[in-house]
Amino acid sequence: MPTASTETVRTDGVTLVETRVTATGRHRVRLAVRCDGPVWPPRDAGADVRWADGTVTVEVATARGVGFATPAPPASVDVELVAAEPVEDLPAGVAAWLERVETRVAAAERLAAVDDLRTATAAVAAVGGLAEVEALAAELARDRRLLRRLSFVPAELCERAEAIELPVAALSTLAQPRSSR
Repeated sequence: MPTASTETVRTDGVTLVETRVTATGRHRVRLAVRCDGPVWPPRDAGADVRWADGTVTVEVATARGVGFATPAPPASVDVELVAAEPVEDLPAGVAAWLERVETRVAAAERLAAVDDLRTATAAVAAVGGLAEVEALAAELARDRRLLRRLSFVPAELCERAEAIELPVAALSTLAQPRSSR
């Protein structure tokens, strides 16, 4: 399990905070940042560091520092490691499969979000027609079954796949010629 330790330095009315995360093996960790003032993340934090809603998420191999600044006094600054999950290097074939699943989930999300005839028509055309929508629904059902069983699948992808309600019947009705309705 990764660990985190935090040091602060107060200078010119600003508290500089450095949290050092150590781990045995690669992990994705989320740190909760609490203080009595705004948090100023570094401008060059890196593409693999995500700051959002009082948390920072970062991948750590063995050790890594995460820093920020705040006008709050050091005594009010608290950084807590709230989540950690191992990150495995996936074989190329598995990574490619996950990419294809991500593409299918994104296409299904676009189809599920249609709310009028014009956007429905465009969404169906974008995937290649009604037969492709039906195939996508079948593939998505298979993906859901597999995603639930595989520990290396990101939780966010599982949640997105589970949340999709593909309106295949409604899209099929819209695709029928008016005279046959």
